[in-house]
Amino acid sequence: MHRSGTSALCAALAASGVCFGTQLIDPIAGVNDEGFWEDSRVVELNDQLLALTQSTWFAPTTEIAHIDWGSTLYDSLREQAVKLLKIGFGASSPQAVKDPRFCLTLPFWLDCCAKLSISVGVCAIGRAPMEVARSLAQRDAFPIGYSLRLYLLYRACMHKFLPPADTFHLRYDDLLHDPSTVVDKLATLFQITGLNTAIANAVHRDLRHQLTDPETGGDVLNRSDWAEPDLADVAREIEIRYPLEQSHYDFAHSLTARGLELERIGREHSTALATLDERDKQIREFDRRLSQLGDEHSHALRVLRERDAEISGLNQRLDSIRALPGVGLLMKLLLRFK
Repeated sequence: MHRSGTSALCAALAASGVCFGTQLIDPIAGVNDEGFWEDSRVVELNDQLLALTQSTWFAPTTEIAHIDWGSTLYDSLREQAVKLLKIGFGASSPQAVKDPRFCLTLPFWLDCCAKLSISVGVCAIGRAPMEVARSLAQRDAFPIGYSLRLYLLYRACMHKFLPPADTFHLRYDDLLHDPSTVVDKLATLFQITGLNTAIANAVHRDLRHQLTDPETGGDVLNRSDWAEPDLADVAREIEIRYPLEQSHYDFAHSLTARGLELERIGREHSTALATLDERDKQIREFDRRLSQLGDEHSHALRVLRERDAEISGLNQRLDSIRALPGVGLLMKLLLRFK
């Protein structure tokens, strides 16, 4: 599911030569700095599928594992998915597509691939529930109790939907420790040749911000290797440590805090807009004054040119008068007696 290390796995696969296509969602600093590796068209289709079940990725219906994805309700989206799969995800091979929402909609996509006789291998990555919950809390401000229940629902769907013979299971810890070995095992299982397994630098361990406390390694919420029977144990542990009523309170508190923060941002935004409006008025006034000064300057230049022309005309007339016979001598005499 989300925040389980799927992007790190995709970075390793991309460095190995796997193609994810050219219409990927852009990276977001502080969320997925190296990229999401998610095709925007696939994400949009999955969101539409979930919307038809009155769900979102962060709030799926509790009946999501029992949805009949073969229903005619999804025929239009099925046609779009088939067209997309025909186009593919890049010009080279092998190709891959990633979206944590597949945990909830995988049967729909497997059916579409079967219709096109596309050979599919599924890669599922496991991370400790508490690490996922803390990461969701940091990114989306979800309460820990809510995030753990969301994690549980995703894992229940995964256990039900994943095809046993065509699924490669790995642990996030193993990927960070030795990505080359993980990619090599994946290539062997799915009989993919030509992959570059010397890809250690593609996986950045420093982007892992949520770590399990070594002293709680035996805690079911801090393990990533539990199987389907453990789901009941996880559910019981969640209920003991994060009761549903407390989770509802935490969610309300989180939403209220976020609302207050948005209100603060709104006030600052309004203040900024008012300041910009004032600056715009000042700039318009400066422009008006500059335009006025420009007009006055142009007028002054025209007056100067007119005076220069008048002076030039007077000089020419004086020169003409001086050139008359006897005038030059008369002017000298007049100047001598002055």
